[in-house]
Amino acid sequence: MVLAWIEKILLFLTILFLPTQLGLHFWPDFSYIYSLKIDYLSPTLYFWDILVVGLLSVWFLQKPKINKLALNLFLFFLLTQGLSLFAAGSIGAGLVRLEQYTMAGFFGVFLASQDFKILSGKIYLPLSFGVLGESILAISQFIKGGTLGLWILGERAFTLSTPGIAKFDFFGSQFLRPYGTFPHPNVLAGFMLLAIVILNEVKDLLRMQDPHTWEILLRQGRIRMTIRKAAIFLGGLAIFLSMSRVAILAGAGAALVLLKKKWWVLMAVLILLLSPILFTRFSSLFNFDNLTLLRREELLGNAWQIFLQYPIFGVGLNNFIPTVASDLTIGPSRFLQPVHNIFLLALSETGLIGLIGLIGLIGFPILRLSRLHPTLLPWIVIIFLGMFDHYFLTLPQGYRLLFLVWGLSFSMLKYFRGSNN
Repeated sequence: MVLAWIEKILLFLTILFLPTQLGLHFWPDFSYIYSLKIDYLSPTLYFWDILVVGLLSVWFLQKPKINKLALNLFLFFLLTQGLSLFAAGSIGAGLVRLEQYTMAGFFGVFLASQDFKILSGKIYLPLSFGVLGESILAISQFIKGGTLGLWILGERAFTLSTPGIAKFDFFGSQFLRPYGTFPHPNVLAGFMLLAIVILNEVKDLLRMQDPHTWEILLRQGRIRMTIRKAAIFLGGLAIFLSMSRVAILAGAGAALVLLKKKWWVLMAVLILLLSPILFTRFSSLFNFDNLTLLRREELLGNAWQIFLQYPIFGVGLNNFIPTVASDLTIGPSRFLQPVHNIFLLALSETGLIGLIGLIGLIGFPILRLSRLHPTLLPWIVIIFLGMFDHYFLTLPQGYRLLFLVWGLSFSMLKYFRGSNN
């Protein structure tokens, strides 16, 4: 009984602190490129990792029934990623990523092994609080034009004048694109969008599949619904302020799916009112902000060339940046980033073997869910965003989100199979 209570608290904290990046970084030689510290290559002990270790330890002590299908699929994914390290130029960098996948992946296995009706009630509130907190922080950063000093959550220090900081230009005026506790505004927007979609999916699934349980949740917590609505509203505002083009497009598409038809007129009016800002942001890709396209095009070319050289096992997990660093633009504009496409990244770093592992990891639950339930919006969002960015495979909050959706998917599968028998 005590262990179950501790597990519930640790799960609450694990979901709540999922978007944070407070961690202790270590800087061995392989984490430097041209004497620059590269976060992607740095072994890091995150506060979130400690929470997960505690959660899994308490869970194992209770001798739970583990979802063996999810566990075996995850171990197969790890194997396909680890095989790339045998010929990697930097084995240390690969082990850093492998350890991070292991931590997030076993959290996903934990979720996959839970009863969906019980699990959905446990994650609903902390995920809403997480969105709400990040939204308030992001909006505050935008208003202030800098960070608030919440280093305890992993917020980094910067202002509008910090070199290389993400900004939005609007008719000669510059505005800070808020970061929240994330490494980049695009990651903030991706988290907000996916978390909002998950909150709506959990609500709709319970209301449709188990109206009785949903009514009980409503009676037990009207405050929960108010918090959820506030989180969705402020989260949507944070997505807009982030000025993430891909997230805004994906958010508009998700809104058409999630909103009832009576709200579509309001949405059209809102888009019309914001059209001058949106037009400026999107049209900038073809004039003063076209360096973004040029850099991404260069990285896409590098990824394809690496694959042609190492088609089976790739150049090594987490070895994309070290491999192409010497060919990137030198000087202050050097762009030390992974290729902005999760499938090309997997193909270049881990080859065809690794890509099979990634497709198997996400494809299996998608295929099984499509046969039981028509809505796959969280996965659609992940795949769409993953076509234009890399953070689901490279940044802590990204792969935490990936395995959150993955674990919830397996939990849903078990629930749907039981409810259909």
